[in-house]
Amino acid sequence: MNAANSSDLPPTAAEPPGASPRPLGRSRRSSLYARVVTTNASILLVGLLLLLWTPVTVSAPVSVRQIIVLVAATVVLGFADAALLRFSFTGLVALVHRMETLDLLRSRDRLPEMGGAETRALIGGFNTMLDRLEAERRASTRRTVATLEGERQRLSRELHDEVGQRLTGILLQLDRIHDEAPDPTRSRIVAVQDEARAVLDEVGALAWRIRPAILDDLGLLSALTSLTTSLGGHGAARIESALPPRLPPMSEEVELAIYRIAQEALTNAVRHAGATTITLGVRLTENDLVLHVADDGHAPPGVRADGSGLRGMHERALLIGALLDIRTTLPHGLRIELTTPTARLGG
Repeated sequence: MNAANSSDLPPTAAEPPGASPRPLGRSRRSSLYARVVTTNASILLVGLLLLLWTPVTVSAPVSVRQIIVLVAATVVLGFADAALLRFSFTGLVALVHRMETLDLLRSRDRLPEMGGAETRALIGGFNTMLDRLEAERRASTRRTVATLEGERQRLSRELHDEVGQRLTGILLQLDRIHDEAPDPTRSRIVAVQDEARAVLDEVGALAWRIRPAILDDLGLLSALTSLTTSLGGHGAARIESALPPRLPPMSEEVELAIYRIAQEALTNAVRHAGATTITLGVRLTENDLVLHVADDGHAPPGVRADGSGLRGMHERALLIGALLDIRTTLPHGLRIELTTPTARLGG
């Protein structure tokens, strides 16, 4: 009865359903406890054999030669244990340091498995945990970005199609009223027309910033060129760009992430850092596509590095598997560099 029902027993709390079985036999044979016991027993057995089958003995009183032999055996035993434990725990310091400095918004290389079986298993489990956390964070970010960009696209379309068309209709009506109005009121109508045109331009610029149609129609290079022209025409900042003549094919997700990171970096430099000179460049290496934005702004580094905008840049970089590096430059300023492996462009 018990044997028949043994397969129906629920899994233990330590092993949830679906978990792969653990190699218990191998773990026991290679455990640190077993290795220490085996090492000590082997050394003691060698000493016992020496006492039984060689002239080496221990008498009372103990001679100097016997003391030397006993001390030497103890030293050998201690060094053997120390060497075994040191090898077994190799990598724990690196693991603790990685745990203390872990940032889930930054994609990093995994720790190499080293040391004894226990330490290798611990590092392997930690790397697996990071893979799962990164995959879950990427999936969550992808859903959030998709929702955000969909809403931005809807708002941009409504601003352009609804508000823009209504303002255009108002301007056409003002033109007809202007032609029929008496001379004393025409100047006032012209002033209203100028204000309506200014509002129409602002609505168009706002719709473009929310979701640039040029990115979908003409690609990343044209969108970056238009972005530098638009932001460089406002304020005292001068934006210098160095863009290649063409870029390799890439997915819409990668294009959008690179564009948004460049947009956020340029906007921060122009509007919040008081920068006068900004450089934006894109270069291709053998294995990567690199975007960099540098400025000479005066904003405190801590304030700029902890903002929600830069956090969003890290999330977009994580989404496409890119590495985002943000550092201050001397005597002042900020440099942002996004490195995307060409294997992840997905074109």
